Amino acid sequence: MKQFKGVYPISDDDLSALPVKEIGPAVEFYTTVLRFSVVASDEATATLQRDDARLGLVRKPDHKPETAGSCAFAVADLDAMRAELDGRGLDLGGIRIDEWNGKKYRVFFLREAENGYCYCFNQQIAS
Repeated sequence: MKQFKGVYPISDDDLSALPVKEIGPAVEFYTTVLRFSVVASDEATATLQRDDARLGLVRKPDHKPETAGSCAFAVADLDAMRAELDGRGLDLGGIRIDEWNGKKYRVFFLREAENGYCYCFNQQIAS
């Protein structure tokens, strides 16, 4: 079963070119923590994918984590996703219910420390 159903910007960030301080550590975070696969990578860029979610990274040594944005990962099973990430020493929030555009979602948040991105994992509640 595909867990990641898509990725969507919350802030104004271009998800095909998220700035990161260094490509190597950023790729390691996505591959080891979020279990993305590397589609392409060089010294300055990387493209990563897990199921139907694809992100691009761009090396920007002067990137300031405090200015990093946010994105939302739509997942098939929120409880399984949280269980997958739990116990890894991450800054995980608890599961709660949010409403966007008249639809309700179960969500939790993860703050990535190195580059400052906030990820919202969400699963729509069937109406």
